[in-house]
Amino acid sequence: MRISKGRCLEPWVIGLITCVSLIAMSVCIGLTVHYVRYNQRNTYNYYSTLPFTSDKLYAEFGREASKNFTEMSHRIESMVKNAFSGFPLQGELVKAHIIKFSEENGGVLAHMLLIFRIRSTEDPGNVNKIIEYTLHEKLRDVSGSLQVERDSVEIKKINKTETDKYFNDCCGTRRSKSSNESLRIVGGTKVEEGEWPWQASLQWDDAHRCGAVVISNTWLLSAAHCFRIHKDANRWTASFGITIYPPTMKTGIQRIIVHEKYHYPSHEYDIALLELAKPIVYTNEVHRVCLPDANHEFQPGQELFVTGFGVQHKHGYLQNRLWQVQVELIDTKTCNQPEVYNGAITPTMLCAGSLEGKRDSCQGDSGGPLVGSDARDVWYLAGIVSWGDNCALPNKPGVYARVTALRDWITEHCGI
Repeated sequence: MRISKGRCLEPWVIGLITCVSLIAMSVCIGLTVHYVRYNQRNTYNYYSTLPFTSDKLYAEFGREASKNFTEMSHRIESMVKNAFSGFPLQGELVKAHIIKFSEENGGVLAHMLLIFRIRSTEDPGNVNKIIEYTLHEKLRDVSGSLQVERDSVEIKKINKTETDKYFNDCCGTRRSKSSNESLRIVGGTKVEEGEWPWQASLQWDDAHRCGAVVISNTWLLSAAHCFRIHKDANRWTASFGITIYPPTMKTGIQRIIVHEKYHYPSHEYDIALLELAKPIVYTNEVHRVCLPDANHEFQPGQELFVTGFGVQHKHGYLQNRLWQVQVELIDTKTCNQPEVYNGAITPTMLCAGSLEGKRDSCQGDSGGPLVGSDARDVWYLAGIVSWGDNCALPNKPGVYARVTALRDWITEHCGI
């Protein structure tokens, strides 16, 4: 057998290959660093006031969460977004959000938060100048029937802490969106911090019994049937956050107001107000939902979410971590069909879930929120978890206290 003798590379060839490799590696690293730096974005937060006139009087849209407030806010937010649509900077306006309207010097001011994501390569001073220029000059081209006094528009840069405080003082805002693939609380998906900041846990002698909804810093909404036996407010506490233990914050209950027309075993008027022993401080994780007007319409088929700490199947265990489920609003006529609830659904109730089953609230979720969003991604309380036939059965969707039907009662007893 003959064995071939291998050839060795000359030292200068090895050196050349090593040098070329190092140069190529350096170029790749340099390009990667440049790409990352060029595409890295910084957040710029601004508070702006826009004086304007419109065909509506201030009294028609000045009340937060009203239909007219929502419509006017959407018009102005869209107008501002359109003004920045041809934005010359390497970045984008990711959020324009009206936080309130106010009257000033006989006119109206829109108070707005603006959040931009701008490439880190941009000069901060140049960013501020272009944003100010756009607000003062380009609004003229997109204002339509809204007449903005461009010369009086004011804007100031604010930090993240200030931005969070403004957002948290608004009703119905949240930090992240839930997955559209959520199934049901009975085997559904866990909630992340800040997703549903208005959810509360009600505990009798420190044991979770029902859910509740933050509607102000001193008031919660829940289900009347939670207090049918357990009536002593001093033995109830409310905790907030995505876990019961440990809670993000916790406080006592000072007063319980059960709807005077609620009479067990009927499910009608299944709603109660709870006054907290001390006001809560709004944070990213804990703040209020929006209450809809009495004439607000949630449409059949609309996607809603229900959340709670309840069991995941009948006779199961309560959850320490908050869960969520996406459901659909089912019209009352369908829900009153013989094979569903056979006429048991009254005007103070609404149905939500799926006629196929599998998506539902369950025991321990009572008193919790059923919510839906509007075009501004602001969330409104549609219902309070009330009752149902078992959990997640076909043709047996969840039944909720209809908040719009009980809206005047809420205002009468707590002023909200």
